[in-house]
Amino acid sequence: MSDIFAPEAAPQSEAAPKPADRAQRRAAFGAALKRVPELVRSAQWSQTDKMFEVAQAMAEDIGTHDPGLAKRIAQSLPQGLKPLRLRAPDEGVEIETARHGLDDVVLPESVARECRAILAEHERREELAAFALEPRHKVLLCGPPGNGKTMLAEALARELNVAFLRVKYAGLINSHLGETAKCLSKVLQYASQGPCVLFFDEFDGIAAARNGTTQDVGEARRIVNQLLIEVERLPSHVVVVAATNAPDLLDTALERRFDFLIELAAATPDLARLCALRELAPERTPGHDVTHLAERVAACGVRNLHAVVQLCRRIRRDLVLAGGAGVDALLSQNAPAASSGSAS
Repeated sequence: MSDIFAPEAAPQSEAAPKPADRAQRRAAFGAALKRVPELVRSAQWSQTDKMFEVAQAMAEDIGTHDPGLAKRIAQSLPQGLKPLRLRAPDEGVEIETARHGLDDVVLPESVARECRAILAEHERREELAAFALEPRHKVLLCGPPGNGKTMLAEALARELNVAFLRVKYAGLINSHLGETAKCLSKVLQYASQGPCVLFFDEFDGIAAARNGTTQDVGEARRIVNQLLIEVERLPSHVVVVAATNAPDLLDTALERRFDFLIELAAATPDLARLCALRELAPERTPGHDVTHLAERVAACGVRNLHAVVQLCRRIRRDLVLAGGAGVDALLSQNAPAASSGSAS
């Protein structure tokens, strides 16, 4: 709720508002906030029409002072508070907080540009609808571990301001014949009820090619067949993001269902340097200026960005505990410990 009510920052070039304007603005936001109990109450009792009515009134309260915020309230509050018809499947999916925005993820410019294009389609949903189009919403992330696939999935959810749903395979995979496909169907039906990012990590674990290489060929085929059906049925407000370290193992028919194939390749020296610059920025090393060490970190030959982050954390820890006395030794070791880390 606090994110929704945070007013957009005024451009620095604008003159400071007059006292009378500030008073009017405070009064407008106060009037909108007074409607919150009524909004919550209508949501609690599933009064959908009332929720839309109250949200519209809140938007009108502040429309003159912050049109952008008023539009977000009118669009997002009713949908966000609309009660779900289905309960979350037991242990099959987990709602998590998206901790990172797109600017927090170290990406090649081509990948960042493609992600911004995905976001733009969803932000301009109404314009697309006028041309009988919907936003594309199925994204496959490929690449070796440790280069930001999971973080990018979270960033898309945060930028879209929607729920981040992570599929939990431990609760999804069932030893009983045919049950895994049924559990998967329940997860996808649950996700389809509202705007969200539905994230499948290590996607090849349930979407392997139907070529008889798995121990239970029949069950694997049932799972992939169910995915083919359910993914096609998902509405465009469900952004499906699947991540894999082994795209060659994926079923080709399922792979073709994705609108975007984004490759996060092994970290280049330039990306490693950019990552190190962020991790060693002055705001993370108060009292120390160690940004010059980014070049040495990038030269250590670490194999992924996760390893860069871990090495920089060791440097920051040494700054705290030893005043930086051990930094040269850390970098001189060619970072063998850092290069062993992995994360998707």
